[in-house]
Amino acid sequence: MTAMKARLCTLITALCLLAAPLLAESTADIRRRMEQRLAAIDDLKARAIVGESNRGFLELRGAAPDGGVVSAENSDREQVYAEIARQTGTSPDAVGRARARKIAENSRPGVWLQRESGEWYRK
Repeated sequence: MTAMKARLCTLITALCLLAAPLLAESTADIRRRMEQRLAAIDDLKARAIVGESNRGFLELRGAAPDGGVVSAENSDREQVYAEIARQTGTSPDAVGRARARKIAENSRPGVWLQRESGEWYRK
């Protein structure tokens, strides 16, 4: 689990650096919020309550007593993807789909993932 946290922290840092034109406080706030949610998200994934969609967002797979963790995470991811898309001249959807592929590569066994076709599977 520590290796996964390290990879996710590296990813979050890279995403935030790519989103540099955001206000420094906003970028730092997004990164801090995402880091604070990491343990809760890992737990939800381990319990098969959420999975990673093919668009780079978390999706509920079961009953979620998460207190808004999923929606908060997806909101922050949406902001980061939009800023990266603005900087790179692409769409937020393309950024999210690219992120989804990286998330799938780095996910632990047992995590629910969604293929490009929309089919869900456990890694």
